[in-house]
Amino acid sequence: MNKREENMEWELEAPYLASLPRTTPFSVPDDYFKHFPSQVESVIFLNGLAEKEDLGFSVPTGYFEDLTSAIQSRITVDSFANRETAFTTPDNYFEKLNAAILSKTISDKPKTKVRRLWGSDFMKYASAACFIILAATGLYLNQQNNLKLERSAELVSEQMLYDIDENVIIEHLNETQTASNLSNAEMESYILENYTSNDISTNL
Repeated sequence: MNKREENMEWELEAPYLASLPRTTPFSVPDDYFKHFPSQVESVIFLNGLAEKEDLGFSVPTGYFEDLTSAIQSRITVDSFANRETAFTTPDNYFEKLNAAILSKTISDKPKTKVRRLWGSDFMKYASAACFIILAATGLYLNQQNNLKLERSAELVSEQMLYDIDENVIIEHLNETQTASNLSNAEMESYILENYTSNDISTNL
């Protein structure tokens, strides 16, 4: 029995079924079989991830807190990038720049301020008084210094006289004058005039 005879038998047994149009009741989306292998692989991969405890995704610290500001800054940067020129200069700006700088620097010369040396009459008199006081102080100190020098010279000469031995004085007097011309009274008066009592007592 061939296939045609078999088909005739079931058509006779089920005439309604045989009268139905021979079409496939199932429809397949376009390119279904073309994308079927990749879809199966993605489903297998997702099932494998679901079975793992650690899904492998992590969020940086403070991600959601900084997300708003990051988005706004990105939008701002993109808006500047989309513009043709962010900054513009006036026409012939660089050609006129040197002339503008020179005009400002030359015209704005610093004004010199003139100050009077003597602002008022009081300053004149006060300065004159200070000068006189300084000159008088200098003269006074110079005079006192000269007096000190003279006094120290006198003290040195007196000290030299005190240091001279009495016998040397007598010998000197004997050489300059004869002994007959000097009396004891003259010698005593000379010694008393040139020596103190302390010097005389120490030299005896």
